[in-house]
Amino acid sequence: MQYLRNSIVPFIGERWNLRPPHIGLMGISMGGQGALQLAYRAPRDFPTVAAISPAVDFQIWHGRELPLDEMFANPEAARQQTATLQLHPMNWPRQQLLVCDPQDAEWFEGAERLGMKLYSSGVPFESDFETTVNGHTWDYFNRMAARVVGYLDEHVAPSPD
Repeated sequence: MQYLRNSIVPFIGERWNLRPPHIGLMGISMGGQGALQLAYRAPRDFPTVAAISPAVDFQIWHGRELPLDEMFANPEAARQQTATLQLHPMNWPRQQLLVCDPQDAEWFEGAERLGMKLYSSGVPFESDFETTVNGHTWDYFNRMAARVVGYLDEHVAPSPD
């Protein structure tokens, strides 16, 4: 998260003259999880976030000889850092969109669980857990891209130039 805050956000500011809260976050899979993480940890800076098939329960991949194994001592340590556990019931991004194909065997259950937590906490969000295009595939990501980009375009506050 620090790399994004210290390197990417200033780059966006220099390149496009945009600064928080006028930057919308979006990502796919692990990038979707990362976008949610950043928005949940700094919702005033990043009040608009959209995630396509976010890897919400990434702890299930611990032990597969991936970088997660080096980052976290065990699956429970990874779970403690998931987006679902970073959500604060009194301080959250004001605009959220979650989409996940119900055929996505790895990530659907976690995305749906996050949606249930948002709903039960009274946190407003939009979701699409019904559109299906072959699971966790580029066909699905491409299908949802227009909706996600449109959502960001509609909800990110314009920069006061």
